[in-house]
Amino acid sequence: MDTKEYISSGIIEAYVTGLASEEEVSILMCIRQHNTEVEQAILEAEMTLENLATRQAMSPPPELKAAIWNTLSQQEVTSSSPFEPQQQDLASIKPMASPSSAAERPVRNWAIAASILLVASIGANIFYHNQSVNDQDMLVQALVENQSTEQKLQHIQEKWKLLQDPVIKTVTLAGVEQHPQLKAHVFWNTKTTDVYLSLENLPAAPKGKQYQLWAIVDGKPVDAGVFPLDKTDQVTIMHQIPAAQAFAITLETIGGNPTPDLTQLYVMGNT
Repeated sequence: MDTKEYISSGIIEAYVTGLASEEEVSILMCIRQHNTEVEQAILEAEMTLENLATRQAMSPPPELKAAIWNTLSQQEVTSSSPFEPQQQDLASIKPMASPSSAAERPVRNWAIAASILLVASIGANIFYHNQSVNDQDMLVQALVENQSTEQKLQHIQEKWKLLQDPVIKTVTLAGVEQHPQLKAHVFWNTKTTDVYLSLENLPAAPKGKQYQLWAIVDGKPVDAGVFPLDKTDQVTIMHQIPAAQAFAITLETIGGNPTPDLTQLYVMGNT
Protein backbone atom coordinates (compact mmCIF):
# COMPACT_ATOMS: atom_id res chain seq x y z
CA MET A 1 0.00 0.00 0.00
CA ASP A 2 1.52 3.38 -1.05
CA THR A 3 1.38 6.67 0.84
CA LYS A 4 -1.85 7.92 -0.75
CA GLU A 5 -3.57 4.61 -0.08
CA TYR A 6 -2.60 4.77 3.61
CA ILE A 7 -3.89 8.31 3.90
CA SER A 8 -7.24 7.50 2.24
CA SER A 9 -7.75 3.94 3.50
CA GLY A 10 -9.27 4.96 6.83
CA ILE A 11 -6.45 3.39 8.90
CA ILE A 12 -5.35 6.81 10.15
CA GLU A 13 -8.92 7.67 11.24
CA ALA A 14 -9.15 4.30 12.99
CA TYR A 15 -5.83 4.92 14.75
CA VAL A 16 -6.76 8.41 15.93
CA THR A 17 -10.16 7.27 17.24
CA GLY A 18 -8.65 4.18 18.92
CA LEU A 19 -10.34 1.66 16.64
CA ALA A 20 -7.24 0.36 14.81
CA SER A 21 -5.92 -3.12 15.55
CA GLU A 22 -2.50 -3.68 17.13
CA GLU A 23 -1.11 -4.85 13.79
CA GLU A 24 -2.40 -1.73 12.01
CA VAL A 25 -0.97 0.53 14.72
CA SER A 26 2.42 -1.19 14.55
CA ILE A 27 2.63 -0.87 10.77
CA LEU A 28 1.42 2.74 10.85
CA MET A 29 3.99 3.75 13.48
CA CYS A 30 6.76 2.23 11.38
CA ILE A 31 5.65 4.11 8.27
CA ARG A 32 5.13 7.29 10.26
CA GLN A 33 8.80 7.46 11.23
CA HIS A 34 9.96 7.39 7.64
CA ASN A 35 7.20 9.15 5.74
CA THR A 36 6.45 12.83 6.25
CA GLU A 37 3.14 12.68 4.35
CA VAL A 38 1.74 9.99 6.63
CA GLU A 39 3.08 11.86 9.68
CA GLN A 40 1.36 15.04 8.50
CA ALA A 41 -1.91 13.15 7.82
CA ILE A 42 -1.87 11.71 11.36
CA LEU A 43 -1.24 15.14 12.90
CA GLU A 44 -4.08 16.69 10.87
CA ALA A 45 -6.46 13.89 11.86
CA GLU A 46 -5.56 14.32 15.53
CA MET A 47 -6.04 18.07 15.27
CA THR A 48 -9.43 17.62 13.55
CA LEU A 49 -10.64 15.26 16.29
CA GLU A 50 -9.39 17.63 18.98
CA ASN A 51 -11.15 20.63 17.37
CA LEU A 52 -14.36 18.62 17.02
CA ALA A 53 -14.25 17.62 20.67
CA THR A 54 -13.56 21.24 21.68
CA ARG A 55 -16.44 22.67 19.61
CA GLN A 56 -18.95 20.10 20.73
CA ALA A 57 -17.75 19.84 24.31
CA MET A 58 -20.48 19.88 26.89
CA SER A 59 -19.93 19.59 30.60
CA PRO A 60 -21.16 16.18 31.77
CA PRO A 61 -23.55 15.94 34.72
CA PRO A 62 -21.82 16.48 38.12
CA GLU A 63 -22.82 13.01 39.27
CA LEU A 64 -20.93 11.45 36.34
CA LYS A 65 -17.75 13.34 37.22
CA ALA A 66 -18.05 12.37 40.87
CA ALA A 67 -18.47 8.69 39.96
CA ILE A 68 -15.37 8.75 37.75
CA TRP A 69 -13.19 10.48 40.33
CA ASN A 70 -14.38 8.15 43.10
CA THR A 71 -13.48 5.13 40.98
CA LEU A 72 -10.01 6.50 40.24
CA SER A 73 -9.43 7.42 43.89
CA GLN A 74 -10.33 3.91 45.01
CA GLN A 75 -7.91 2.46 42.47
CA GLU A 76 -5.11 4.70 43.71
CA VAL A 77 -5.82 3.91 47.38
CA THR A 78 -5.83 0.19 46.67
CA SER A 79 -2.61 0.32 44.65
CA SER A 80 -0.79 2.44 47.28
CA SER A 81 -2.19 0.89 50.48
CA PRO A 82 0.51 0.88 53.25
CA PHE A 83 -0.98 -2.11 55.01
CA GLU A 84 0.73 -5.40 54.23
CA PRO A 85 0.81 -8.76 56.09
CA GLN A 86 3.42 -8.83 58.88
CA GLN A 87 4.79 -12.24 57.96
CA GLN A 88 5.22 -13.46 54.42
CA ASP A 89 7.11 -16.26 52.84
CA LEU A 90 10.00 -14.77 50.89
CA ALA A 91 9.03 -16.93 47.94
CA SER A 92 5.54 -15.36 47.86
CA ILE A 93 6.77 -11.76 47.73
CA LYS A 94 6.29 -10.38 44.21
CA PRO A 95 8.91 -8.15 42.64
CA MET A 96 8.24 -4.43 42.99
CA ALA A 97 6.81 -2.79 39.91
CA SER A 98 9.33 -0.94 37.83
CA PRO A 99 9.42 2.87 38.08
CA SER A 100 8.21 3.13 34.51
CA SER A 101 5.10 1.02 35.29
CA ALA A 102 4.33 3.09 38.37
CA ALA A 103 4.66 6.28 36.35
CA GLU A 104 2.42 4.97 33.57
CA ARG A 105 -0.45 4.09 35.94
CA PRO A 106 -1.59 7.70 36.68
CA VAL A 107 -1.25 8.57 32.99
CA ARG A 108 -3.38 5.58 32.04
CA ASN A 109 -5.98 6.51 34.65
CA TRP A 110 -6.14 10.05 33.38
CA ALA A 111 -6.44 8.76 29.79
CA ILE A 112 -9.33 6.53 30.81
CA ALA A 113 -11.04 9.41 32.57
CA ALA A 114 -10.51 11.72 29.60
CA SER A 115 -11.91 9.09 27.22
CA ILE A 116 -14.98 8.58 29.40
CA LEU A 117 -15.56 12.32 29.63
CA LEU A 118 -15.14 12.73 25.86
CA VAL A 119 -17.61 9.93 25.11
CA ALA A 120 -20.07 11.35 27.65
CA SER A 121 -19.72 14.84 26.17
CA ILE A 122 -20.23 13.63 22.59
CA GLY A 123 -23.20 11.50 23.67
CA ALA A 124 -24.77 14.42 25.50
CA ASN A 125 -24.28 16.69 22.48
CA ILE A 126 -25.94 14.16 20.18
CA PHE A 127 -28.85 13.71 22.60
CA TYR A 128 -29.48 17.42 23.07
CA HIS A 129 -29.06 18.10 19.34
CA ASN A 130 -31.65 15.46 18.44
CA GLN A 131 -33.95 16.76 21.17
CA SER A 132 -33.56 20.31 19.85
CA VAL A 133 -34.36 19.24 16.28
CA ASN A 134 -37.42 17.34 17.50
CA ASP A 135 -38.61 20.34 19.54
CA GLN A 136 -38.16 22.64 16.53
CA ASP A 137 -40.15 20.28 14.30
CA MET A 138 -42.97 20.16 16.85
CA LEU A 139 -42.96 23.95 17.15
CA VAL A 140 -43.14 24.41 13.37
CA GLN A 141 -45.97 21.87 13.15
CA ALA A 142 -47.87 23.64 15.93
CA LEU A 143 -47.44 27.02 14.23
CA VAL A 144 -48.68 25.62 10.90
CA GLU A 145 -51.71 24.04 12.56
CA ASN A 146 -52.45 27.25 14.44
CA GLN A 147 -52.22 29.29 11.25
CA SER A 148 -54.55 26.88 9.44
CA THR A 149 -57.07 27.07 12.29
CA GLU A 150 -56.97 30.88 12.27
CA GLN A 151 -57.57 30.93 8.50
CA LYS A 152 -60.56 28.58 8.81
CA LEU A 153 -61.98 30.73 11.60
CA GLN A 154 -61.54 33.84 9.49
CA HIS A 155 -63.40 32.22 6.56
CA ILE A 156 -66.26 31.18 8.86
CA GLN A 157 -66.49 34.73 10.19
CA GLU A 158 -66.60 36.09 6.62
CA LYS A 159 -69.46 33.72 5.70
CA TRP A 160 -71.34 34.56 8.89
CA LYS A 161 -71.02 38.28 8.18
CA LEU A 162 -72.43 37.78 4.68
CA LEU A 163 -75.28 35.62 5.98
CA GLN A 164 -76.24 38.29 8.54
CA ASP A 165 -76.27 41.11 5.97
CA PRO A 166 -79.93 41.79 5.00
CA VAL A 167 -79.01 42.85 1.45
CA ILE A 168 -77.12 39.59 0.80
CA LYS A 169 -79.04 36.82 -0.95
CA THR A 170 -77.59 33.35 -0.36
CA VAL A 171 -77.92 30.92 -3.25
CA THR A 172 -77.07 27.28 -2.60
CA LEU A 173 -75.58 25.47 -5.61
CA ALA A 174 -76.24 21.74 -5.34
CA GLY A 175 -74.33 19.02 -7.15
CA VAL A 176 -75.74 17.84 -10.49
CA GLU A 177 -76.51 14.20 -11.25
CA GLN A 178 -72.84 13.33 -11.90
CA HIS A 179 -71.68 15.05 -8.68
CA PRO A 180 -74.54 14.75 -6.16
CA GLN A 181 -72.32 15.15 -3.08
CA LEU A 182 -70.85 18.53 -4.10
CA LYS A 183 -72.05 21.93 -2.95
CA ALA A 184 -71.18 25.63 -3.26
CA HIS A 185 -72.65 28.93 -2.09
CA VAL A 186 -73.12 32.23 -3.90
CA PHE A 187 -73.56 35.35 -1.75
CA TRP A 188 -75.22 37.94 -4.00
CA ASN A 189 -75.47 41.56 -2.88
CA THR A 190 -78.70 42.68 -4.51
CA LYS A 191 -77.89 46.33 -3.73
CA THR A 192 -74.31 46.62 -4.99
CA THR A 193 -74.55 43.60 -7.41
CA ASP A 194 -71.36 42.19 -5.87
CA VAL A 195 -71.08 38.40 -5.99
CA TYR A 196 -69.08 36.24 -3.54
CA LEU A 197 -68.44 32.55 -4.08
CA SER A 198 -67.56 29.75 -1.64
CA LEU A 199 -66.75 26.37 -3.21
CA GLU A 200 -67.50 24.50 0.04
CA ASN A 201 -66.58 20.85 -0.71
CA LEU A 202 -65.62 21.05 -4.39
CA PRO A 203 -62.34 19.19 -4.99
CA ALA A 204 -59.18 20.98 -6.06
CA ALA A 205 -59.16 21.67 -9.79
CA PRO A 206 -56.97 19.27 -11.82
CA LYS A 207 -53.80 20.52 -13.46
CA GLY A 208 -54.57 22.88 -16.34
CA LYS A 209 -58.18 23.40 -15.17
CA GLN A 210 -60.02 26.09 -13.19
CA TYR A 211 -63.55 26.50 -11.83
CA GLN A 212 -65.67 29.16 -13.55
CA LEU A 213 -68.89 30.73 -12.23
CA TRP A 214 -71.80 31.46 -14.55
CA ALA A 215 -74.89 33.59 -14.03
CA ILE A 216 -77.93 32.39 -15.97
CA VAL A 217 -79.60 35.55 -17.30
CA ASP A 218 -82.72 35.08 -19.42
CA GLY A 219 -81.66 31.52 -20.14
CA LYS A 220 -78.15 32.46 -21.30
CA PRO A 221 -74.88 31.90 -19.37
CA VAL A 222 -72.97 35.03 -18.43
CA ASP A 223 -69.36 34.81 -17.26
CA ALA A 224 -69.13 35.67 -13.56
CA GLY A 225 -65.39 35.01 -13.26
CA VAL A 226 -62.94 32.18 -12.55
CA PHE A 227 -62.18 31.00 -9.06
CA PRO A 228 -58.49 31.44 -7.94
CA LEU A 229 -56.52 28.20 -8.05
CA ASP A 230 -54.89 28.77 -4.65
CA LYS A 231 -57.98 29.91 -2.69
CA THR A 232 -60.39 27.00 -2.97
CA ASP A 233 -61.16 27.18 0.76
CA GLN A 234 -61.92 30.91 0.85
CA VAL A 235 -64.81 33.22 0.04
CA THR A 236 -63.81 35.07 -3.14
CA ILE A 237 -65.38 38.07 -4.79
CA MET A 238 -66.43 37.43 -8.41
CA HIS A 239 -67.80 39.63 -11.20
CA GLN A 240 -70.73 41.92 -10.47
CA ILE A 241 -74.07 40.53 -11.67
CA PRO A 242 -77.06 42.93 -11.81
CA ALA A 243 -79.66 40.21 -12.38
CA ALA A 244 -79.76 36.42 -12.66
CA GLN A 245 -82.23 33.57 -12.44
CA ALA A 246 -79.59 30.97 -11.47
CA PHE A 247 -75.88 30.36 -10.94
CA ALA A 248 -73.74 27.41 -12.02
CA ILE A 249 -70.12 26.29 -11.85
CA THR A 250 -68.23 24.41 -14.56
CA LEU A 251 -64.65 23.16 -14.84
CA GLU A 252 -62.85 24.99 -17.63
CA THR A 253 -59.31 25.52 -18.89
CA ILE A 254 -57.18 27.92 -16.86
CA GLY A 255 -58.28 31.49 -17.50
CA GLY A 256 -61.88 30.53 -18.28
CA ASN A 257 -63.89 30.30 -21.51
CA PRO A 258 -66.48 32.58 -23.17
CA THR A 259 -69.06 29.75 -23.09
CA PRO A 260 -69.42 26.94 -20.53
CA ASP A 261 -68.55 23.30 -21.13
CA LEU A 262 -71.79 21.71 -19.99
CA THR A 263 -70.18 18.27 -19.89
CA GLN A 264 -68.12 19.66 -16.99
CA LEU A 265 -71.06 21.11 -15.05
CA TYR A 266 -70.56 20.51 -11.31
CA VAL A 267 -73.14 22.48 -9.31
CA MET A 268 -76.15 24.68 -10.04
CA GLY A 269 -78.80 26.60 -8.07
CA ASN A 270 -81.74 28.92 -8.70
CA THR A 271 -81.96 32.36 -7.18
